Amino acid sequence: MPAIGALVKAMGGSLRQSAKIMGASYATLWRQKEAKKNPPSLDALMLYANRVYTRTGIKMVVTVTPDMNLYYTITDGYED
Repeated sequence: MPAIGALVKAMGGSLRQSAKIMGASYATLWRQKEAKKNPPSLDALMLYANRVYTRTGIKMVVTVTPDMNLYYTITDGYED
């Protein structure tokens, strides 16, 4: 899933370190990122994003349109 990959990249690119921050296992995160497993549900994605925000300050804003498209933006949370 592109959103998981972008969130990992925003945290520095280390999948193991990102998994610890997100509270997920490395294997699950790797499978989701490589599309070898079903992507996380929207609830799980928001749990990941909330943990990342509270632990690092990196903010992910997700928008789901009525036609079920998912759009996201990632910022460092320290904007002027």
